[in-house]
Amino acid sequence: MTEMPKNIPFLANSTGPAWLPAAAKDARQFAYWGQLIMLLMLLIAFIGAIASIATGSWGTAIYLLISMVVIAFLYYMMVPSVFTPLDQGKFKEASDRLIIWGIIGLIFGGVIPGILLLIAFIRLQEVFQPQYQQYPTQYYQQPQQYPQQAPPVPPQQTQQYQAPPAQYQAPPVPVPPPAQPAPAPEQHNSSRAEMIKCKNCGVQYPAFMRNCPNCGTPRQ
Repeated sequence: MTEMPKNIPFLANSTGPAWLPAAAKDARQFAYWGQLIMLLMLLIAFIGAIASIATGSWGTAIYLLISMVVIAFLYYMMVPSVFTPLDQGKFKEASDRLIIWGIIGLIFGGVIPGILLLIAFIRLQEVFQPQYQQYPTQYYQQPQQYPQQAPPVPPQQTQQYQAPPAQYQAPPVPVPPPAQPAPAPEQHNSSRAEMIKCKNCGVQYPAFMRNCPNCGTPRQ
């Protein structure tokens, strides 16, 4: 296919990046032909406006002048709003612009450019299927994204074993020793007592006795 001269202002390149999916390539080609026909329609509207003014058809001249302004605006916006997003893999953004420019082109820019832009929009919808990738990282460098750091986890405090407080224990009540029986009074050892002899009957008896146990004579 013969490429258009690259020195035409605001005209996109006829081919895009090699990594574009087939549906995106077709949509880009339809959009390219739509922009090219817009340029031709702009020249036709300019010539028609001059002819209408010369013949006194002011209504037609005003419509053609408005069409020239709209076509010039669409022609200028095609590169930044359609071709640049397509070449960067931003298919959703390009799709939204194609449907808008296609409807405006049908009203003011002529039937052919509007139809070509709508065909490009319909063809581009295929790239939204799961098998296509929106942003091919091997060709289009995305801004680096940094992973979000999780908030720091406070260190867990080691629970130290604490012995339970010692319970107060009352001192043991001393048990009184069992009462010991009183010692029996010592029996008087008669063998050690001093013996005296009764002078009346001659019987010996302890000295602590005052009378003789035999005869009853008082001790002298």
